[in-house]
Amino acid sequence: MKNIINNKKIVIVTGGTGGHIFPAISLAEYFSNKLLDVNFITDKRGKNNPNLAALNPITINVKGFVGKSIFQKIISIFLIIIYLCKSLLFLKRNKTDMVIGFGSYVQVPVIIAAKILNIKVLLHESNIILGNANKYFWHYARVRATAYNIINSSKNYEIVGMPVRKEILNLYKENYKFPKKNNKINILILGGSLGSLILSKKLSKQICKLPIKIKKRLNVAHQSKVEDIKDIKSNYKLENIKFEVRAYFYNIHKKLKQSTLVICRAGASTISENLIAGIPAIYIPLHNSVGAHQFFNAQMIKNNKAGWLIKENEIIKPKFIS
Repeated sequence: MKNIINNKKIVIVTGGTGGHIFPAISLAEYFSNKLLDVNFITDKRGKNNPNLAALNPITINVKGFVGKSIFQKIISIFLIIIYLCKSLLFLKRNKTDMVIGFGSYVQVPVIIAAKILNIKVLLHESNIILGNANKYFWHYARVRATAYNIINSSKNYEIVGMPVRKEILNLYKENYKFPKKNNKINILILGGSLGSLILSKKLSKQICKLPIKIKKRLNVAHQSKVEDIKDIKSNYKLENIKFEVRAYFYNIHKKLKQSTLVICRAGASTISENLIAGIPAIYIPLHNSVGAHQFFNAQMIKNNKAGWLIKENEIIKPKFIS
């Protein structure tokens, strides 16, 4: 197998959110001992991720198409044409053997260029619902891989799971310890790559409504948007709850290792990391995720009794605390 893939040149295309970036980087790390050349293509958001930026990715500034106004769609098509031309030049000059797409609209011009140049295409779908960017090219991919059994595709595909970071993979060996009476309860709250009001101010206020005997045991690590940090800290401080509030946790594997419970969005990458770490989790799906994929992700977890599903509007209801 090593002789077959050695010396091949691979281009990995990934969107700019953590759910796309970390699986892509994990796959590249797996290839590192087998391939001489792995290049990344991402969008502006991906360029801002320090993990991906360190790999010197090529940036494509394309815009989303679905659900946009006519004017925005025209701009989207115009940008796709521009970056299609640039992708053709790069893939040909790079003598690329395979393009691997992890979803997101950034892959559209690259996949089209790969098909024009007759370059092999591998697509990976991380959610239980096939995303729009993958849906457009699913039929044309040489290899179709998924993290789960997706529910809106009749095309053959291989369920291969989700590539995860080594630091997270190592947590699989750890045993979860349920907190004994009077022991600390470590809650990890992850608002997702884009942050969220419902998972920041509103959630912190609800946690502050817990009984005093529980609040004394709490130690909350809360990831939130920068503009919400001050208010969240104020909420916890007022109730004498121990906390750490940051816009980003670089040592997420350490946080997971210490956690009693995770409260988070239902992105595929987050779910995979929680499952591998073996940490109980409450999933709060983004209500307007494309194709409601986060809801279906969380529903799958709930049906398999691997976590809890709470809708956004249920956070402020009494039953969330009870």
